[in-house]
Amino acid sequence: MKRKLVKQGAATLMVSLPAKWLKLHKMGKGGEVDLEEVDDKLVISSGALETKPETKIRLIELTESSIRTLITNTYRSGFDRIYVEFENENQFKVLSKVLKTRLVGFEVVKKEKNRCVVENITEPTAEQFDTIIHKIFFNVSEIFSITKSRMNGSKDAFDFDDVEERIQKYDNFCRRVISKREHRGPKSEFLWTFLALIVHGQREIFHLNKALEGVKVSQKTKELLEGSSAMFELIKKAYFEKKIELLAEVHKMEKDLIYIKGYSLLQKAKGKEAVIVYHLMTSIREFYLANSPLCGLIF
Repeated sequence: MKRKLVKQGAATLMVSLPAKWLKLHKMGKGGEVDLEEVDDKLVISSGALETKPETKIRLIELTESSIRTLITNTYRSGFDRIYVEFENENQFKVLSKVLKTRLVGFEVVKKEKNRCVVENITEPTAEQFDTIIHKIFFNVSEIFSITKSRMNGSKDAFDFDDVEERIQKYDNFCRRVISKREHRGPKSEFLWTFLALIVHGQREIFHLNKALEGVKVSQKTKELLEGSSAMFELIKKAYFEKKIELLAEVHKMEKDLIYIKGYSLLQKAKGKEAVIVYHLMTSIREFYLANSPLCGLIF
């Protein structure tokens, strides 16, 4: 519906609210409404207290990835309370670990035989969204730094698992905020895809570290790692500085790193080094694909 603006005083414009809507929400003179800017829209809501959205899930498999995928996507979807049914204590142990390592602010608040309640306890606010995004990028740079040191033979203890867990936590939180539409920036669909590709790219570097133990890699493989790292840093700079022209270089890098250096190296690599090269090439491909939704974000 359309309503005309009515001038009230020297600088104030007013609009009337539909009587049907006011009656539905039991609002009258002296009541309060919430106003929220969403892109070019002004959203008016009744401000009524909402109950926490909740859902039920059932764990069937014991596989960690199956349980992780189920609970993580329930969290990302925006539910604040999750009733979980499980068949045995091993499933509950896996669930507890996923909560600890993948979800921010969610805990088991009640447990009975073969069931429990998982609830939002200390989740960060949506206002911290941009800070969490910065943390994702910082930790991806950190996992690259760790990988370079390990590939160059450093004997220092590096806990790349901790870095990976932080990235997954931060990524899940950001996707949850986007899903709940609490992130009011434009083009959230581009941001969702962009984050997914960045995190998938770093995930390949994480798996690379698992295969790196006791392996001496060639200089060419080290150079491919440097290339993947450089591409990520270029994408990071383009994201924060909103410079579309930087992405032209990403296309050039992808052609060189994949089709020239990567293919040649993959044909020559043997044993675990071939696995490492595979993960590097996949990371480069994921970072390269991230430049497409990033274009949408910058425009």
